[in-house]
Amino acid sequence: MKNLEQIRAKHAANFWNPNFPNEQEGQRRLNEVSGENGGDVVRGLGSLIINNGLLATLAFSKEKNKGYKTFMEEIGKYLCTSGPDGRSLWNEPTSSLETFVNKLTASDSMVLQQATGEVLAYLSYLKRFRNH
Repeated sequence: MKNLEQIRAKHAANFWNPNFPNEQEGQRRLNEVSGENGGDVVRGLGSLIINNGLLATLAFSKEKNKGYKTFMEEIGKYLCTSGPDGRSLWNEPTSSLETFVNKLTASDSMVLQQATGEVLAYLSYLKRFRNH
């Protein structure tokens, strides 16, 4: 049985793999996440979430689009993956930012709090695996 650290690390490492889930999709995704003027989007997401909240960061990501949207969609997918510990927050995957927002706004505040904590923990792995 894998623990949460292993699950987070594997998912984050897969995100940065240019051949995952396939070569074309992997390259497209990696090209998108550089952000405006080559900035590193993933480094600023944690601060955005801490200072503004997860829902406000999702709204900002939808508005900004490039890079931010890709990361937030990936985070939504991550929160819906089921692991051997049964830690997924929802049974069905989020296919878009709209779905992610709808799930968070339909849930109670405890789910939003759990999602926020898990997103921040997962982001630390996304940042660490950035250059590998």
